[in-house]
Amino acid sequence: MKLRFAYIVLLFLSLSSFSLYAQDDDGDDAEDDNDDVSGTHNKSDGEKHYYVFSARANVTVPHPIGNSAFRKSFVGVYEAEVGFNVMLYKGLFIGGTVKNGELKITGNKIAGYNAIMEVDNAAGKIGGDLYIGDRNRVIFSAAISVGNNWTHYYNMVRKDPKDNNNRISIPLENSRFTTFFYEPEVNLFFLVDDNFGVGATLTYSVYTHTFDPYELSLNQWAAFDANPSGNTSYLSFGFGFYYNFLHKKK
Repeated sequence: MKLRFAYIVLLFLSLSSFSLYAQDDDGDDAEDDNDDVSGTHNKSDGEKHYYVFSARANVTVPHPIGNSAFRKSFVGVYEAEVGFNVMLYKGLFIGGTVKNGELKITGNKIAGYNAIMEVDNAAGKIGGDLYIGDRNRVIFSAAISVGNNWTHYYNMVRKDPKDNNNRISIPLENSRFTTFFYEPEVNLFFLVDDNFGVGATLTYSVYTHTFDPYELSLNQWAAFDANPSGNTSYLSFGFGFYYNFLHKKK
């Protein structure tokens, strides 16, 4: 797992570095002496503009992968993320992000069962933006977030040993966990205006916690491998937007 994480970090830092150096300086960040105090700047076709600050957000749907018991149990409902970044130099940025998401067990996964898995994340982020196309109206963005996760399960039940027809809640200590996580992501933004874009988002979330259906007493309701293995992980697809402000001087 550590080796895979190292490869992912190397890949996304390489993409970020590429976004930094692949953009030629000819005509980049051409300054207009008439820029107003608010930092607005009218962009002509083919000109790249960079901004000191950016607010970004996305809404995606998780798709469990990796751990077979996790895939067998849960379906994704939503994830909502907001973040704030500071650009260091021509596309290279650092920042922070928070996320809330939900997955659930439905009847088509485990018959007659309905439970929720809520995830809350807080992380630091590093990444890079790369203008693509002759008109510079599309931005490819790659980043990786590293931080902490808090997961809570709701409505998880087990059979009462005194009466198998009765359901009781699982122990509180089994209904939540806190763990480290990392999350590579890629975005493709189409610029609606010089500093505002909307587009598509793909993320890969990995929590360093092995999903164990036996801890949740799910084995009482469905058959699982005796020795579950694999981190809790999922791919998320959706859409995102960003807004950049305070034009960066060359």
